[in-house]
Amino acid sequence: MMMVKAVLFDLGDTLIDERVDDAEPLDQMRLHARPNARRVLEELSSRFSLALVTDTETSREPAVRRALARLGLERFFDAVVTSQDLGLSKPDPAIFHEAVRRLGVLPKQAVMVGNDPDRDVVGASRAGLRTILVTNSRYYDPSRRTTARIAPTLAEVPGLVMALAAVDEREERTP
Repeated sequence: MMMVKAVLFDLGDTLIDERVDDAEPLDQMRLHARPNARRVLEELSSRFSLALVTDTETSREPAVRRALARLGLERFFDAVVTSQDLGLSKPDPAIFHEAVRRLGVLPKQAVMVGNDPDRDVVGASRAGLRTILVTNSRYYDPSRRTTARIAPTLAEVPGLVMALAAVDEREERTP
């Protein structure tokens, strides 16, 4: 059975305005949460385990957690997985596998939410996760096909996750 138990999020251009941490770590930068980020995380964290899966140039987990704490978002995450800590980056399925391992769930029990069709959607799909693509991003190309569910903005993500969970529950009850 595929019951949704966890939601993984990308950071840049999904939960916060995109920033590159090549010159300084994220916790030293001026960051801005995307509209509805706190409300979405609050709503989903009441029902699912949450993880952050982010490609970073210099920032390791403690710096990312400090940056999230300044935005009031850190408390929602049960796991933070950075490319700096693992030595590999999205779309490598191993980064998604590490996140679900830390949450204690199977890949098929997790949904990845991101803005990049290649790094977030393809990578997570290869790792066995279901995916949601947030399309109010410069990476979105409407002419490109995707297997992901589409969220025009972050605000639509909880509804899509709940819909996946509802389908799982119906399938579980069907003999």
